[in-house]
Amino acid sequence: EIQKRLNNTLGWSATSGQVDNWVYEDANDVYMKDPEMQKRLMETNPNSFRKMVANFLEANGRGYWETSEENIENLRKLYMEVEDKIEGVENQMRAQKMPSQ
Repeated sequence: EIQKRLNNTLGWSATSGQVDNWVYEDANDVYMKDPEMQKRLMETNPNSFRKMVANFLEANGRGYWETSEENIENLRKLYMEVEDKIEGVENQMRAQKMPSQ
């Protein structure tokens, strides 16, 4: 549901240009900057969480949301972490590090 609302906000930005910067900034503070919320969203629905992160990056890339370069870099890293979790990279790396039996 959260991802759908964020996606609708991005769509509203694209069609009307009437979404204030603070809307994205507040959502980013609540969902992307809070480690506990990140963990909860990642565990509950990583695919939806990945779409949320992508929406923030797209909003910035299209000029709908202005934020710091540091924040954008953190979102890019977060996107890669979610992508790795979905693709099972973390589990594959652990399996490779385990000693042979």
